[in-house]
Amino acid sequence: MLSRQSVYAILTNSWSVAIDKNKTKQIQNLKEIFTIQYARRLERTSIFCRDALNVIKSTDRKTTFHYVDPPYFNADMGHYDGYTLEDFKSLLDTLEKIEGKFMLSTYSSDILKEYVERNGWKMIEIDMHRSAGNGTKTEVITMNYDLAGNKQLTMDDL
Repeated sequence: MLSRQSVYAILTNSWSVAIDKNKTKQIQNLKEIFTIQYARRLERTSIFCRDALNVIKSTDRKTTFHYVDPPYFNADMGHYDGYTLEDFKSLLDTLEKIEGKFMLSTYSSDILKEYVERNGWKMIEIDMHRSAGNGTKTEVITMNYDLAGNKQLTMDDL
């Protein structure tokens, strides 16, 4: 609810207020749709509340898919402050050793490019609009598998 009702969907921003009845009803409908859609989506999902590297290592199998979206060490992280370059390197070291597949969302960095080159990982850069303010930021999706054989990847392939 906080991400839906805070100003610009930024968790640390102030709370958005609905004054008219229609807006209040719209928020209630969003809550109900969210509940139904995500209950279905999460039926066969495991959610852990512990160190991410521990989760990756303990659940990794050849058939495991890890979607990894850490705080971006090279950005203004707001409420995720404290994630360092060394934390990111530890994550990359872990991903380098897994049996399963992974997809990592982050910003570009020299250390990421080093691991991509060393391991033959695939990297896609995507210009994304910022949730608050103007402009774009280039997100990087990194994978240890090939999505589309030898063809050029596009957003539709993701």
